[in-house]
Amino acid sequence: MINDQLDNLYARIRAEEREARESRVREAYARAPRLRALDEERAQLFIDLGARRISSEASKARLSEIFAEEKQLLASIGMPEDALELRVRCKQCNDTGYIGTTNKPCSCRLLKRESLRGSDGINARETFANFSVDFFPTAEQKKRTVNAKILCEQFAATLPTPEKPSILLFGMPGLGKSFLGNAIAYDALSRGIDAERVTAYAFIQTVLSDIREQTQKAARYQTVPLLVLDDLGSEPVIPNVSFEWLFAVINERTLAGLATVCSTNLTLSQLQTRYDDRFMSRLCDKNTTLVLHLTGENLRTVK
Repeated sequence: MINDQLDNLYARIRAEEREARESRVREAYARAPRLRALDEERAQLFIDLGARRISSEASKARLSEIFAEEKQLLASIGMPEDALELRVRCKQCNDTGYIGTTNKPCSCRLLKRESLRGSDGINARETFANFSVDFFPTAEQKKRTVNAKILCEQFAATLPTPEKPSILLFGMPGLGKSFLGNAIAYDALSRGIDAERVTAYAFIQTVLSDIREQTQKAARYQTVPLLVLDDLGSEPVIPNVSFEWLFAVINERTLAGLATVCSTNLTLSQLQTRYDDRFMSRLCDKNTTLVLHLTGENLRTVK
């Protein structure tokens, strides 16, 4: 559904840019009729060159003269030198949504996808650039959070293959854990690295839906280059489902070297009580996981 929406969006963008070019061309021709003659001459030059009725050296020389005269004429009527060209909003994908002839999504398509998802997706508000240090009530809390932000930025900068593939952010509510997780994901999308952000609750709901409907929507969470698993511990406790599936996705991703960011409002001791030793051993393995403890006052109430 979202892919269809994105395809339609890019088709609309391309159509809008074609219409905009046609409008600029009509205006330019009306204000400087000589431009039409130059455009027609250039088209004929390409035809003659293809038919080998003119030498490449001669055609290149004349084309240079045409471009120079066009530039001068456009400037004389107050129009930019690219007024007659078809413009694109994204130079990476030329408004197709994909890089070159591959099926790799462009960063602009990834960001547009999250915008269509709305509150369920990775948002453009909680980014490293929007990280503010103005609301911390104490110097110690500010220092600890800024340090965590720096480490998260370093992690994001080395995606998709950071030195340690996982981050665990834990601490009381309102300390910026979800913000940092979203910032990592947004940074990844901006560089064309696919990412998913999902709460532990929503993840389990997707798993349950897969079981009921015989689908495999949750499988994407095991293979996406970056997974941000937010609010670990908020998921319902469903025997033989919740902990088993959470462990499976975290374990499989770790073994595959895929980047994973988990955040939780629970303490390590609370996590230990909620999950088993095997789960905790994987979640907090210091060989593969950067464990960041945020402390202090709830920033939502301080603001």
